[in-house]
Amino acid sequence: MNSRLKQFLYRLFTVCIVIGLMGCSKGEQNDRTDRAIKQPASTEAVEKSSEQDALIHKFKTVVSTAKEASDIVSFLNENLNKAGQNNADQMVRELYAFYAKDLPISQEAFFGDNIQNVLTEMDWPITSANAASITDEAIRQLVVTKLSGGYKLVWVEGTIYPIVDYSNQQKYSMYLSKPLNSYIALKAAESSDPAAMDAGLVITWNELASRAVMAETFLKQYADSPEYTEVQSIYLDTYLSMYINGLSNTPIFDSSNLKLIPEVKASYVKVATENPDTVTGIMASRFLEILAKSDGVGMMRGPAGTQLRPEVKEFQKNYRQTALKLLKEA
Repeated sequence: MNSRLKQFLYRLFTVCIVIGLMGCSKGEQNDRTDRAIKQPASTEAVEKSSEQDALIHKFKTVVSTAKEASDIVSFLNENLNKAGQNNADQMVRELYAFYAKDLPISQEAFFGDNIQNVLTEMDWPITSANAASITDEAIRQLVVTKLSGGYKLVWVEGTIYPIVDYSNQQKYSMYLSKPLNSYIALKAAESSDPAAMDAGLVITWNELASRAVMAETFLKQYADSPEYTEVQSIYLDTYLSMYINGLSNTPIFDSSNLKLIPEVKASYVKVATENPDTVTGIMASRFLEILAKSDGVGMMRGPAGTQLRPEVKEFQKNYRQTALKLLKEA
């Protein structure tokens, strides 16, 4: 090998080594830079987790010592935005657990001396604004405390008492999961505008069908939700039951001609047409098919008085079992 070739190869080898070293140096520098960038993010995550743990610990203390729902609601209003979604869900569920224990006690408190007399004389609805004008200090404090705790007052059959105002938790929607928000929306619809009162329907048949579909949709989408069992009962034992069976003061059959009331029939046709794949739509469609065989007549007169036709009675008797089977198949 001549000397010129040797010199050329030597220089080439030297350049390769230099480039390699530069690459290693740059790679090490990039690694150090990446670690430097990632480290603050990791530290920030740890600090955030630590803050949330401290928040939950403080919240549990508040819940364990709370005398009124207002103690918990006040804490949620101030801190839920810092909790993180999973923690926020759990915190709101803790509030519901408190309501479950406290509601009967709170309702009983409204049957004390003179309370009903004072409240029935007030302008309706009773809110925090007009509650401040109650002259009796004890009654004023009772009402204001319950309202600030997320309750609302309802007037049913001449009696005023508190119920949980689920629309009050809708202000937390941005902090909560979709399943819990859907549950709150379902409960808020009922607490804001009850479907039935005094054994009679107080919303339209179409609105009742919409609520049934809303509850059914929850069941299909959120089978793992802690609220599943409750919503299933709301769907089967409240909304669908009223829709298929009617109520004592809002029957589905006309007492004069014994036929399905036109408004009810129109609602069945609507939900069956617009929601054919839902359990609610399927049940309405099947009921219409049964009634079509008797020209819409669902009852008959006899020696024992007016009674349901056998096929109608059978359908209504088994509605829950049928709907539950359809739900499982969906």
